Amino acid sequence: LILSLLVGCAPKEASAQKSLFCMDTVMDLQIWGKDCQEALQALETMLLELEKTWSVSDHNSLLSALNRGEGKPNGEQQAFMEKAMELHSRTNGAFDPKLHHVVALWGFYDKNYRVPDPQELALALQEEAWDMGAVVKGYAGLLSTQILDRYEVSRAILNLGGNIQTYGQKADGTDWNIGIQDPAGEGYVGTLAVSGAMAVVTSGDYQRYFIEDDRLYHHILDPKTGIPVNNGINSVTVICADGTVADALSTALFVMGLEDGLRLWQRSEDFEAVFLMKNGTIYA
Repeated sequence: LILSLLVGCAPKEASAQKSLFCMDTVMDLQIWGKDCQEALQALETMLLELEKTWSVSDHNSLLSALNRGEGKPNGEQQAFMEKAMELHSRTNGAFDPKLHHVVALWGFYDKNYRVPDPQELALALQEEAWDMGAVVKGYAGLLSTQILDRYEVSRAILNLGGNIQTYGQKADGTDWNIGIQDPAGEGYVGTLAVSGAMAVVTSGDYQRYFIEDDRLYHHILDPKTGIPVNNGINSVTVICADGTVADALSTALFVMGLEDGLRLWQRSEDFEAVFLMKNGTIYA
């Protein structure tokens, strides 16, 4: 009876949550544990610093300076850039962190959308310039887990603009259930059960797009042609302990297509994937 009373009177675990607009998207952070407030502040500081460093629209960002041939990254920033290029090589160029000029031509930065002509694309493809947008949120997820490790927190669920980063398990000791959005409309096609420090990242043709002359143009561009990919895939979700890898591979697998994407998965040991096809088939 005494034991029951003690359990029943146990204090409620402290929690902290916050929503912020960062990296041109809304981020929702939820943390539980003794140091939740301190951890939350550290996460917010890190996210805003990443935005300041890797922004394509801020003339004063490191990324903008690098693209002008100026600026010098510190050790951590250099390591991130080198990791991006490693993922570029691993995917045979399907993930390309130097498509800045091509993305700008389509208007995906300033939302002045247009279809560029082939000559413009050809010239833009020859001019390399950094754009870490397809990987920086995943990197933020990885850094988040490293920050949380330094505090007395039991669990966290972070929605970094659609990139989900988990930490620990739910309060009842079960896995987190992460929904995979149905590209055809509202709702989900299914859920993924994950626990620990894991990233779940989806790239889809329904996330950022515009329509011109009754044709849809989405933001996932083939680095070889500079044109939106059209290979029968609606979305690719990648599950990985490294958010940087998950972010890059979700884009790369979409670009590579189902067959080449499956071959990359078969020779890898660090991620799982779910392909949603336009014909309704699901490959997990």
